[in-house]
Amino acid sequence: MKKGNTKKLIIGSVVGVLIIAGGILGYQVLTNTAAGQYTETKVTVGSVINDNRFSGVIESQSREDITATSSQKINEFYVSEGEQVEKDTDLYETSTGEVISATKNGEVSKIYFKEDDTVPAGGKVMDIVDFTNLQVSIKVDEYQLSSIAVGSPVTINIDSIGRSVQGTVSEISREAKNENGVAYFTAIVDFQGDSQIRIGMNAEVVIVKESVQNAVTVPVDAIQFGANNEPYVLIKGEADKTENRPVTTGITDGVNIQITAGLTENETVLIPVITTTATSSFQRPQTGGGN
Repeated sequence: MKKGNTKKLIIGSVVGVLIIAGGILGYQVLTNTAAGQYTETKVTVGSVINDNRFSGVIESQSREDITATSSQKINEFYVSEGEQVEKDTDLYETSTGEVISATKNGEVSKIYFKEDDTVPAGGKVMDIVDFTNLQVSIKVDEYQLSSIAVGSPVTINIDSIGRSVQGTVSEISREAKNENGVAYFTAIVDFQGDSQIRIGMNAEVVIVKESVQNAVTVPVDAIQFGANNEPYVLIKGEADKTENRPVTTGITDGVNIQITAGLTENETVLIPVITTTATSSFQRPQTGGGN
């Protein structure tokens, strides 16, 4: 075979491969259906809870440090560590006959001296701590302040022991503090403790802003927005083509969102695999009520 013919054969083979490859790619593009571009999910019915979460440390609502007002020698203790005492309970007697009493209810958590020891003026003799009536102090920024009020019920999650208990907001500061340019208010949450819950444990306080039961829901990622920021979802139409279905949205928990109009349970919606400019990430849409 001549050299020129060989060259032509090679070029022809390459062109042929490119044509075949192009044909396959073109076929894949043309036949790429909604199933290949989107994931399908069913419309479900369930609860949607919109809440605020805060972190804090468990403290006692009441504690008392018993200190010596002047130099004194302890003649006799009337209580011991671990003992529960009430207000006005006699705690100890000094060598001069003075009897020191409790001013709060609680447990004698620590005694720092022994009988016949001399306590200097200002020295701490014992601690009385209420381990039953506990609290968590949380920081609430000015934008979250409207979601809580004195008397609001809360849930307190204590992850270290796998417990959740109920509590109540008992106090909200009237004056903000500023931390790194952010204004926040201090709120106190009261709750009842037990032998498992210890002072100093980390806690998460959950305050429910709004909730809906038996709500029609879809994942937040299913919500798309039109040119005028109107929400819609994608559904599969004829010949596997996608169609836009306008919807009215309600509250969201950040994972799922309530649909108040436009969808019913068990319908199928499509979620784009790759988010494009036209399908921007979810921002809280306005509900049918306006907020």
